[in-house]
Amino acid sequence: MKKLEKRILAEGETTGHAHVVDCDVYQEDDIRTFSATKPATITHEEHHEVKLPPNDYNSDKVVEFDHIQKVSRKATD
Repeated sequence: MKKLEKRILAEGETTGHAHVVDCDVYQEDDIRTFSATKPATITHEEHHEVKLPPNDYNSDKVVEFDHIQKVSRKATD
């Protein structure tokens, strides 16, 4: 696993904003992981912050399903 220089869990493709956690983030393939040894906080410029209890976390790409077009695609922020 590679330690990321920035603590970004997901970058916004359309806004340039990012979901950032206040602990070290590692990546292997498309999966980003972090280990919160104390309560962690995820922040984003357009959303409320999210508090997480101590634990090990994985974050991969979110997929959304369009029921009208009957297709799935990578979710964008």
